[in-house]
Amino acid sequence: MSEAYKELLIKQKESGKDKLIGYAMVVLAALCIGAGLFISPLAFIGTVAFGVLAYFLYFAKMQVEYEYTYMDRELRIDRIYNETKRKSVATLDLTKMEIMAKLGSSHLESYMRSEGKVHDFSTGYPDTEELQTYVICFSGEKYLVSITDEFLKAMRITLAHKIKLN
Repeated sequence: MSEAYKELLIKQKESGKDKLIGYAMVVLAALCIGAGLFISPLAFIGTVAFGVLAYFLYFAKMQVEYEYTYMDRELRIDRIYNETKRKSVATLDLTKMEIMAKLGSSHLESYMRSEGKVHDFSTGYPDTEELQTYVICFSGEKYLVSITDEFLKAMRITLAHKIKLN
């Protein structure tokens, strides 16, 4: 494998809001079972509806991982649900990026104040020695990614002038 090609797989932190919605749907489905048994058989329709909603809103997307692939100044980001379903979410031409720096870096102050959409493809966990969260800024858009030093080193080979280390 050359230094211009790297792959990295990270796991995203599970959101508390998503967890709450999923379990609320399961509780509502259970309540509908009770209502169907004691009040009206039509409540069983609610059981099915809440069960299906719980599956599609939470359980189908319970484990989310991101796979970053860097090759020849291009970063491709894929989202993987429950280790079975893969979806390509972004392909970034890094020759067009304005700057890349660690989240919280002083180099990003003016970029973070500007309006624009923020795409979060990071772990959601605090930084560790292995993984640090970086912000990639394009005109008006920001992408958050969690990468290793080895992955960053491969990117710096060709894009050193745009990647700030501190």
